[in-house]
Amino acid sequence: MTYVSHSSTFARTEALPFDRLISRLHSASKYPLRITCFGVATFIDDDPDAEAISFDHTLRIAERRSHGDAIAEAERCIAEGDFGASGKSAWTFAPRIVAILDAEGGLVAAGEVRIDIIRWSEPVSSDGEARKIVTTASRLRGQAFKEAVQNSDAARELRFSASILESRLVDKFWREPTRTALALAA
Repeated sequence: MTYVSHSSTFARTEALPFDRLISRLHSASKYPLRITCFGVATFIDDDPDAEAISFDHTLRIAERRSHGDAIAEAERCIAEGDFGASGKSAWTFAPRIVAILDAEGGLVAAGEVRIDIIRWSEPVSSDGEARKIVTTASRLRGQAFKEAVQNSDAARELRFSASILESRLVDKFWREPTRTALALAA
C-alpha cells in the first residue's frame, strides 16, 4: 500500500490580501466580453426596380473571455466580413463601429470600421475630457434630430459622428487595460 501525502497532491492556493481578492472578484464579474457591431443594413429585394431600404442595425458578433481575445476576434470578424448567421440573410450589412462591452454593459473598447480594419479609439484620459465629449456628442445628436425630417442621410452621418466621439468613453475600470491591450495589438 502506497501512502500519498495530501500536501503533494493539492496545489497551494495563493494567499491574497482582502483588497486584491475583492478586486479579482469584481473583475471576474465583468466577463464575458461581448463584441457588437453597429452599421447600416440594406434589405435585398427580389424586384430589381424596388428602391433599396436601409436602416441602422446592431449585430452581436461574439463573446470572449479575455480582453486580448475580444480585440483579436473583432479584428478578425471585420477583416473577413464574418458577422455570423445574423449577417447572412436577405440583407447586406455595412459595419461602421465595433464595440466591446463587458457583462455589466460597460464600454471596454470601440472603434470605427474602415473598409476591413478597425481604427480603435483612444480611451479618454480624464472625467473632464469625458464631459466634453458627452457635450459635443449631444450637440451632434440634437442637430441630427433637427435634420432627420429633411435629410435622413445627413442625420445618419451626424449620429455616426456622435457615436465615433462616444467610442472614447471607455468605462473607467477598463481605460488602462484597454490602452495596454491596444498597444499590444498594434
